[in-house]
Amino acid sequence: MREFYEDFYRLTATSTAHAQFCERVFGRNLCQHGFADMAQLDALIAVLRLQPGERALDLGCGNGMIAEYISDCTGAHVTGLDYSPEATRIANERTAAKRDRLTFMVGDINAPGLPPEAFDTVISIDSLYFSDDYTRTIGELARALRPGGQMGFLFSHGREPWVPREQFDADSVLPDRTPLAQALEANGLAYRALDFTQDDYCIAQLRKQVLPALRERFAADGLGFVYDNRLGDANGISQAIEDGLHRRHLYHVQLGEPRHA
Repeated sequence: MREFYEDFYRLTATSTAHAQFCERVFGRNLCQHGFADMAQLDALIAVLRLQPGERALDLGCGNGMIAEYISDCTGAHVTGLDYSPEATRIANERTAAKRDRLTFMVGDINAPGLPPEAFDTVISIDSLYFSDDYTRTIGELARALRPGGQMGFLFSHGREPWVPREQFDADSVLPDRTPLAQALEANGLAYRALDFTQDDYCIAQLRKQVLPALRERFAADGLGFVYDNRLGDANGISQAIEDGLHRRHLYHVQLGEPRHA
């Protein structure tokens, strides 16, 4: 898996095919790897209401383009954490002129080693899936928050194509039954969830329309493995949503009293 992401960030850094794919599917090229389009990112920013000078952690930041967008929009200082040295290297080089509000470092979601009460906000965009223990990870993230801090997660849960339908718990896609919801509740954290399943479905359909036209260009850029991954995800998620076995949510967690009136 690490090799996949090292190759992904190294090759997409100069790929016009992947840039066009992101622009046409997500609305802007932020080197998205998951299913977060600009509508979802802007909804996340609106919910979090980050202020200039506040400190946020972007967990699983990749090459930092989304973290940079969030910082540019809000003025917040964003620290990006990712387990790919190549991704963080690219992020630090690209944002050198913004070092006063952007920092990127290598780290493991399963052992982040975050200092206590260091952040006002923790952001996770399609990155929690890499945790071996959601409950433990959420606990560590909560301890890294200052009093009154918050967390925002863009998170999908559904049946994978290789899982027999009769073995998948259909209720586990409900917002209060997902693995993330259970981990939040295990840590005593209240949350609200906004449903983005329809957006998820539309993105999957766009992928299936856009990718075939770019197939040769993906191959020319050495990104045939990414093409296959993107198309496979689109087909699998489309089918799961049609079967009622996949949903996507934006989870917002606020510790203590809200910081904003």
